[in-house]
This record gives sequence, structure tokens and C-alpha cells, in this order.
Amino acid sequence: MRVGSLGDIVFETSTQLALTPDAISKSREARYEDHQVQGELPRSEFLAPELAGFEMSIRLNASMGVDPVTLADGLSRCCKEGRVLRFIIAGYNFGRVTIRNVSQEWRHIMPGGKGVQVIALRLTLKEYV
Repeated sequence: MRVGSLGDIVFETSTQLALTPDAISKSREARYEDHQVQGELPRSEFLAPELAGFEMSIRLNASMGVDPVTLADGLSRCCKEGRVLRFIIAGYNFGRVTIRNVSQEWRHIMPGGKGVQVIALRLTLKEYV
């Protein structure tokens, strides 16, 4: 079953593959200018909305049909190259985003140099207009 996608990466679950985000958060901010007024409180002026931000954690597990290192390196490369990706989750199209930060936590390293079993990823995304 397809859950969503980030660029070419498809989040899905099946009997052979499980690649889904653990948690997703979305934030929105607004830009204001505070004008100083002598003897009174400052007056706030709304300027514009800021770009939406997203945080997402993904557990990459080799026993679930994914290659943790290859997938983590691919997302890091998207961040490094500034690629713009389409972001869709659970039927919601969040539009185009860039990856601003990729954090990898290598949890299970196989003995004898046989690779990494589990990598916990944390992605920071930003809306791209």
C-alpha cells in the first residue's frame, strides 16, 4: 500500500517492503515588524507568511526490504545538491520542498563489516516557492 512520496522515494508497505515515516510535523510562522513608539508599547505590523516547515523521522531497516545506507545517502545528496522535491503524504500534496537537514543515527551495525542494519533518519524540510 502506497502511503506517500518525497521526490522519487515512495513510502509504502507491502509483504516485502516497509518504508514509512515514523512521525511528521508541520509548522507555519508569520513575519512581523515591531515598531517602537515612544512612551508606549511597540506596534506590530504583519509583513508576510514564512515558508512552511516539516520535520519527519524515518526508520530504515534492512530486514524490511530497504538498503539503509543507500537510501540515507540518497537523501543526504538531495540536501547537498539543493534538489526540489514533491512531498505527498496520506493523500495530502504539500507541494514542493527542499531538504534542509538530514540527521542519521546508525543503530545496528553488523559485525565483520557487513553493513548497517538500521538507520534512524530525521529530515527537516522547507516549503519551496
